[in-house]
Amino acid sequence: MRTGLLILLSSLLTINSFSQDSLSKKNPTDVLKHKIWANIFASYYTTLSGSNTPSSAFEMPTALLGYSASLNDRFKATIIYDVTRTTNAIRVTDSLGAELNVSYNEGSRYTAFLKMAEIKYSPASFIDFHIGQLLNTQYLTTQDKFWGYRYIYFTFQEVHRYGNPADFGAQVDLKYNSKLLAQLSVTNGDGPFKHQDSDANFLYSLNIEYYPVKGAIVKFYTDFSPAPKSLIGGYNKSVTSLFAGYKSERYRFAVEYNAVKNYGFTKNSDFWGISSFLSYSVTPMADIIGRYDYINRSLPLNIEKSHFILLGLHYKLLSNLSGSANYRYLTEPQKGMLYFSFGAKF
Repeated sequence: MRTGLLILLSSLLTINSFSQDSLSKKNPTDVLKHKIWANIFASYYTTLSGSNTPSSAFEMPTALLGYSASLNDRFKATIIYDVTRTTNAIRVTDSLGAELNVSYNEGSRYTAFLKMAEIKYSPASFIDFHIGQLLNTQYLTTQDKFWGYRYIYFTFQEVHRYGNPADFGAQVDLKYNSKLLAQLSVTNGDGPFKHQDSDANFLYSLNIEYYPVKGAIVKFYTDFSPAPKSLIGGYNKSVTSLFAGYKSERYRFAVEYNAVKNYGFTKNSDFWGISSFLSYSVTPMADIIGRYDYINRSLPLNIEKSHFILLGLHYKLLSNLSGSANYRYLTEPQKGMLYFSFGAKF
């Protein structure tokens, strides 16, 4: 599989050498085109039923700053910094499995991290090459945009950590008549918070998107990650995702199926779930939103099986400022919560 990565990088250098002369003649003086943007998502919640600790709080789901520069008509560079929780709480036990009381500072839940740092090369209209810190094609580049209400809640796979939001690697995009997109990537597989592991194993992924008619999409994603050799008894991990959706000026609905085989490289640790949502624009400024998720084993949230329902109203306060009142209910553990969410993009 490493041979495939070498071929990908060699192809990039070869195509660049053939196109460099014509490119320099066409653009003797390259002019940078800059773009700066930011997202601020803030919310307040209160618990209406069941137990939740804390019972109410203010949150900052996203604080993001991005910058991109078109170096010429073929090269583009993008960098994004985001804020999230980059550390996890730890649990220490003795040889019998009893939990020990230890002093531990888990770190900030609002740490700035490098989410994307990509160099994109487009030698022709039907092909793009990417290298650097790349956004995950598993859910972030398509489902997140299609959902369109990230300031309210993240998509299913991101909430339950079926994959990393970004990773270091290389990717090639093949496009056909704006109808078909195939993306092949090779990444470290350890996500944006870690270096490549000592075994130097890569994660290999394939993402295919088909756009049959305007507003409709069918998406298939799969990846494979071999178990680290240093992990005794580890099993290879794989992900499969199917997504289909349609949106018009007033309607938006989609459904997806997601599955992880050997989560955490552990045998028979298989997670899967279904997510579906529907939104209807009552006016150009207001949308009614409904979402249903079925969760089957979600280790990050300590959920075995549960149903999740979200009902809410999205209102565009300004062209770049939105607000929402939404109710969320999780059956296991039984919990009902009222959220007030706000999102600013500029």
